[in-house]
Amino acid sequence: MTKENSEYLIERRNNVYEVVIGLEVHAQVISDSKLFSSSSTTFGAEPNSQVSLVDAAFPGMLPVINEYCVKQAIKTGIGLRAQINKRSVF
Repeated sequence: MTKENSEYLIERRNNVYEVVIGLEVHAQVISDSKLFSSSSTTFGAEPNSQVSLVDAAFPGMLPVINEYCVKQAIKTGIGLRAQINKRSVF
């Protein structure tokens, strides 16, 4: 440990802990379709009128991520100088 980062260390009962603070941020990307289906996201639509087989979780229906939303998320991350992972697994 260097003196530079010693301000982030806490010593308790013969253990040394590093202070790490993480943030979880929820944001809404403006998109014409949902994140994991091609269903519309039109504001004010009738209830249950924007649901696809994927949204309804029918057996055998696999979601496909909305590429536009991923690009917007990456742009936001770059703007915030965040670390962008090359691979993400759900």
